[in-house]
Amino acid sequence: MMMKFLITIFSVLSFFVTISCTVEEVNSKKSQMNISSFRGKVLSLDTNGSTVEIEVLARSNDLAEKLSVGVGSQHTMQVQPGDLSLLSHKPVFRGKLQETFSSSVGKTFLLHNVWPDDRAERIRVNNVNRLLRRNTLAMGESMIRTVGDNLPPFALYDQNGEVVTTDFFDGSVTVLNFIFSRCSVADMCPAATMKMKKLQDLAQKTQIPHIQFVSITLDPSFDSPGVLKSYARGYSLNEDNFKICTADKPVIDDLTRQFGILREVNENQPLDHTMRTLIINSRRQIVYQVPGRNWKVEDFLSRLQEGT
Repeated sequence: MMMKFLITIFSVLSFFVTISCTVEEVNSKKSQMNISSFRGKVLSLDTNGSTVEIEVLARSNDLAEKLSVGVGSQHTMQVQPGDLSLLSHKPVFRGKLQETFSSSVGKTFLLHNVWPDDRAERIRVNNVNRLLRRNTLAMGESMIRTVGDNLPPFALYDQNGEVVTTDFFDGSVTVLNFIFSRCSVADMCPAATMKMKKLQDLAQKTQIPHIQFVSITLDPSFDSPGVLKSYARGYSLNEDNFKICTADKPVIDDLTRQFGILREVNENQPLDHTMRTLIINSRRQIVYQVPGRNWKVEDFLSRLQEGT
């Protein structure tokens, strides 16, 4: 009898220990955020002063040492133009803080590297990109997508913080390439974006219907949606049918792997990379591609006019 009683007591204690450990593990995972990062909600925006008032929903532990950023606290922070545009219609976000100085208030903080963080939207994006990960693994190391292949499933964020999935390609012909905003080699990304802009302008002038343009960043750690918004504005792109997209690094890694884009970090610039420009038809199929930087606007325009 005594033995049965002791076994029962041991089982109950083990159960509570297990529950305690599980709760501790969950809380630990919740607190594991990148340095100087937090999740917040927009309360108000001042477009003239480039500031935003936010409520802190979660934060990394190191921020407690920098300022009194506790969960539920409210703060006014400086924000960059691209991020300000994003926050005007994406009130729940994740971002990072950087100490800065303002002539009006003195020492303050800059909110940057801002990403949308609506929970339902995040779950949707993650679920789609799990399919991308499986697809990449199934392809193997020696295979890349080429003419005749369909796009893999993926979910990205564009320069407005809106989700872009492969559904976006349905019903239109899309010109797709890979760039990054900090690229300083004149005949690489800057030239590619200028050619995409010229092609976009010519397609509009010649009234080619159902054409759209997508550039995917190779530098997702820096190229948040707000950074890409400023990039699009800097090149005066017509954003009605031109999306510049980003995602978490593993997603970009899978896409560059599948499309045969090589990337390498070196000391002289943030990224050294190869290039590839593609035409995707309305059924998500690659119908034309040119590797390297030397693709011609006139070549792509004639193929778009022919309804490739």
